[in-house]
Amino acid sequence: MSSTRPNSSRSSLDNSQVDDTAPTPAEWLKERLENARVECALLPHSFIVPRDVQEDLITESRITNVIRAHSSNISEDRAKAYAKKTYQYAPHLFATLAFIKRGADICALLDEGITDETLPLVRKQDDRSALYRKDGTPIKAMKTWQWKHLEKFDRVQWWIISHVFNYGEHYRLDEKTILPFIPLGANEGTLVKKQGGYSELYPVRIHSAHHKFWPNIRQDNKPLVAVKALFSSDRREFERESEILYALGCKDHPHLIKLLATYEIGNNFHLMFPYANANLRKYWEDHATPSFDANTVLWSLQQMSGFASGLSLLHNYKNGEQWWGRHGDIKPENILWFAQDQSYFLSDCDPMGVLQIADFGLGRFHSRESRSRVKVDTLFSSLTYEPPECKMGLPVSRAYDIWSLGCIYLEFITWLLQGSKAIDDFADYRGRYTTDTEIYYDDNFFTIVMEEGVQRATTREEVIDWSDKLHANHNCSQLIHDLLDFTISGLLVVET
Repeated sequence: MSSTRPNSSRSSLDNSQVDDTAPTPAEWLKERLENARVECALLPHSFIVPRDVQEDLITESRITNVIRAHSSNISEDRAKAYAKKTYQYAPHLFATLAFIKRGADICALLDEGITDETLPLVRKQDDRSALYRKDGTPIKAMKTWQWKHLEKFDRVQWWIISHVFNYGEHYRLDEKTILPFIPLGANEGTLVKKQGGYSELYPVRIHSAHHKFWPNIRQDNKPLVAVKALFSSDRREFERESEILYALGCKDHPHLIKLLATYEIGNNFHLMFPYANANLRKYWEDHATPSFDANTVLWSLQQMSGFASGLSLLHNYKNGEQWWGRHGDIKPENILWFAQDQSYFLSDCDPMGVLQIADFGLGRFHSRESRSRVKVDTLFSSLTYEPPECKMGLPVSRAYDIWSLGCIYLEFITWLLQGSKAIDDFADYRGRYTTDTEIYYDDNFFTIVMEEGVQRATTREEVIDWSDKLHANHNCSQLIHDLLDFTISGLLVVET
């Protein structure tokens, strides 16, 4: 493999030095690598040396200079041969050595067959005499090293080989892996971990040289990524959910969240997604009084149409003839808003941003025989947006999502015509207390009634009334009239 890295023949070290106080090639390289360190956001006092910096610093000419400066007995041709082999097969090994100022040891390690493929070398806690290959073979070239150098090599190698993520891949990482997550910006202190019943979600800023998710973004743009850490250690469940998310992501639907990559450390599974600026609930609150203009109306209708299209893709997802899907927890908190400048995953994004359906963790994918109906006791979702079948203890189908979508549509139209406060007013208007077995409050979109000892569900009267109020709004155009009618008669339909 020929060298294609930058600056391989332009190093200032290639020139003869006349100043006795000038640093040696080894000192110069060590200083540059040290200065390039970036602190890891998740592990205090741990660092990464970014891959792009390594590629810039570790050149054949600099490797040659380090080897030659250490030993005048080695010929220039032999030093160049070692440098070429190092550049091709062991640049990370050499960077680790250079960081601890033992770069010239690369020759003995190469002679022993040690390359980047051998990394990470293993340190045994009960042995201070050597480092080992993964198969337990001791590294002979390090037998004469002092313990402090072995210990430092073991620590620094993890900084050098910090992981690079590729789109659509799963990684089994060592517990010592230093993830390339760098500190958040000063104005990002409000971004905090969020914990649910099945996972916790936290933002990380991934170094641009350590991912290939969005190859066309600027190198100085270090995008935010959402890491979802699962509480369950069930590998089969994780692999099945990941497979489905990847398959849906390959469809490149603009309104379905895309899974970027997954990794596991120990028994802990992690999923990586684009990080959203807000969920739909927060977006409504932050834009409390939307401008009722052509751009806002068109954008809102496009997003609502996108939800339906995305759900259709989800409902009709097939892996051969095995699996059919539904979401199971459609609500504003599970619809994410990405601002235009955060939408790296779209080639073209509306200036108002894009909304994407997310959190498929509660979704279930069923065989052909069971795709229509599943037991209600297998569902864990938001009570406000659940269909009447849940409260009646009846099996639910993919129409579960359709009911929830109708609820979202009605709230979206409320926001569009009257602003975010009206969404709260709507919840209060339809909310009621019940005393069937105990006093509790619900703001469902349906009501359960008993007729001759039989339970029957109807769309809640206050929901119909609210729809009529929206019809009467002076801004309600014919298009919105039609959407309201479709929502009430086509989506908020009680199955019989």
